[in-house]
Parts: sequence; structure tokens; C-alpha cells
Amino acid sequence: MKETTYSQAKRAVRRHATPALLLLALGFSFPVYASGSEQLPLVGPQAPLPQGILTVYSERYVLVDSDAPMFFRRPVELYSTDGRLVGAYTNPIGDGPIRLVVPPGQYLIASESHWARRTVRADVKDGRETVVSEEILEQAPLFSSSSPR
Repeated sequence: MKETTYSQAKRAVRRHATPALLLLALGFSFPVYASGSEQLPLVGPQAPLPQGILTVYSERYVLVDSDAPMFFRRPVELYSTDGRLVGAYTNPIGDGPIRLVVPPGQYLIASESHWARRTVRADVKDGRETVVSEEILEQAPLFSSSSPR
């Protein structure tokens, strides 16, 4: 008796669901109209936040893979002037510079050069690019304990 009730319920669902699914599949829908009579909030463009570009050419090194040289650049750590780590960055492809879009301000850049960690201070201005060359990092002071770690 339970099977008969179940079978009857199953057939009833199919009988009522089939026309609804057919209407949905054929795309029968009612058009929706927007009315302008209500006072809707007006949304406009926002002023972009100030930002600058920091481009760092960290030390370049070579790895040989299957007799083919592959060039890379050392990772870079970016710190705020109060010593807080902003982030650690690498260029995942090739030996191009590391380009960062950051808010204007002063930053400390730490990276390895000639087997020693070195630190450079960079001043980033709104809408401008600040470039830290490999030579500047090469001649920068050593990363000291008073510098961020």
C-alpha cells in the first residue's frame, strides 16, 4: 500500500511540475519595469585614493636548469618607517623589477645583495614612480638590529 501511495505522489509531482518546467525552459517571463517616481539614491564616481609606484630592482642571480640559464631577482621586504612589515614580494616570472602600487609615504626596503641583507629608505609620492636600482641596494647600509627584521 505504501508503494502505491508513493507511486501516486510521484506521478502527481511529475504531472504538475512538467508544465512549470516547460514554461521556465521556454523563457516565459513577465517584463520588469523600473519606475522613476521614487526618490532613489544617486551614486557617482569616487575620487581615487592617492597612490604611487615603487619599482625595486633587487639583486639579480642566475640558476642553470638543463643547461639553460634562468634569471631571477631576490625577494624584497617592504616596511613602514615605524618598522611594521607591509609585505614580502618576489617577481614570480623572470628577472624584471618588482613593481608595487602603494600609498604615498616613506618606506624601508630590505633585500639581500652580495650575501648580506641591506636596507634602503624610499620616498613615494602620489602619482609618481620611485625607482630603487640594483646599484643603490648594492651600496646600501647593512640591515642592522635597529632596522626592522
